[in-house]
Amino acid sequence: MKPIISIFLFIFRLGVGVLSFGLAFFICLIAFDIAFLYSFLSGLGAGLITFFGLKWIFARKTIKNSGLSRREYKYIEEHLAEAKGKIGRLQKVMFSVGNIFTIKQNYDVIRVAKKIQSIVENDPKRFYEVESFYYSHLDSLVELTEKYVFLTKQPAKTAQIQESLRDTRITISSLSETVEKDLFSLLSSDVDSLALELDVAKQAIDKNKDNELKS
Repeated sequence: MKPIISIFLFIFRLGVGVLSFGLAFFICLIAFDIAFLYSFLSGLGAGLITFFGLKWIFARKTIKNSGLSRREYKYIEEHLAEAKGKIGRLQKVMFSVGNIFTIKQNYDVIRVAKKIQSIVENDPKRFYEVESFYYSHLDSLVELTEKYVFLTKQPAKTAQIQESLRDTRITISSLSETVEKDLFSLLSSDVDSLALELDVAKQAIDKNKDNELKS
């Protein structure tokens, strides 16, 4: 679920919860003449039940719409949360040393990783289309980049360290290309789906034209 939507739903639940609290409180206090403390507790209970009840309803609807089981949805959510943190680490470390990549290359790698994350957040089922990104490629990219930055900051660099830096740069570059392929693979299904929709639309248009000519 998009962060903006999550924030909106939280505000909505909070607003409805506060409204429920107010209604229950005043009904108990005024209509039933219940003591202030018990009226307050009744209102608080009503507000909390409403707030968490709506949270449960929205969560259930989201899972149902995703086409996943509750266990699958939770599993994917955990991976997405971990990936978000890793992408943040990658962004921080990639821009901490200027000679890892050019600025444009840095930006492109981060942009691709964020795009994959965004697509899967909007449609969790698609996690399975890029499992290798979440299970392997992102982890390797973060770990290698962090190690590379660590080595570049060492005051003395032996020939062995220089060789390691060179090999690591090559591997990071290769991994960046692999992550791009992950995105292309993810987008390919969208392209295929669009092509299918275009074919169906063209067939419908041709059929309408034939019907018009016959009439």
